[in-house]
Amino acid sequence: MRFCDIILQWFYPPRCILCGKLLPIGKQEILCNECQNTVQWKEGAVCQKCGRSIYTSEEYCERCQKANFVFEKGIAVFSYSDVKDAIAHFKFHYWKRDAVPLAKLMGDYLLTHYPKLAEQTELLIPVPMYEKKQKIRGFNQSELLAKAISERIEKPCSVNNLKRIRNTQPQSLLNAEQRKQNIKGAFIVENVEEINGKTVLLIDDVFTTGTTINECSKVLYESGAKRVLFFSLAVAEST
Repeated sequence: MRFCDIILQWFYPPRCILCGKLLPIGKQEILCNECQNTVQWKEGAVCQKCGRSIYTSEEYCERCQKANFVFEKGIAVFSYSDVKDAIAHFKFHYWKRDAVPLAKLMGDYLLTHYPKLAEQTELLIPVPMYEKKQKIRGFNQSELLAKAISERIEKPCSVNNLKRIRNTQPQSLLNAEQRKQNIKGAFIVENVEEINGKTVLLIDDVFTTGTTINECSKVLYESGAKRVLFFSLAVAEST
């Protein structure tokens, strides 16, 4: 660590990205000892479609067996219940500085657990926010993650091609059918050539019902994407 970085930490002490506890100055840890020992990475048997934990010999979880998802596969680093406080701070308390360590953690997870996918990925794309909503918040958390993951795995990132062209109601307030109608037609691709023939990795903070990711995937496939997968910081085990 550079001397100037250590000095900066005296004014802005490093904190655990999951629980917020102060970390030792001069170190490069991003998790406190307690979180390192208690927070569980997504390992073991997971649904090969959405990344949720499964407890049977089936390839897909019960939800994905019934859903008509078009994306090829999804990966998540954590279960949402383990990191919900960290994500809430990240999204709603404007902790933009958390983006880089969170994304480094995601990038390390991808390179360690899914090195073949990291190698095959040709383009990272964040799930976009509606422009006016992003201006109010000041940033799109998925975009911040995508940019930093892009640097970590050394793959290009496109942040202005996939666009959300209309505002939508919060998906959490709607039932399954309402969610589909709410998000339908909400996304467009402006530059088809950038997408055509590529393996695209969609980046989002949390995978919940899959409705938004699926709608983005449809638009990307319609624009000529060869493969569409998603990578999220966390997945909601039940919705």
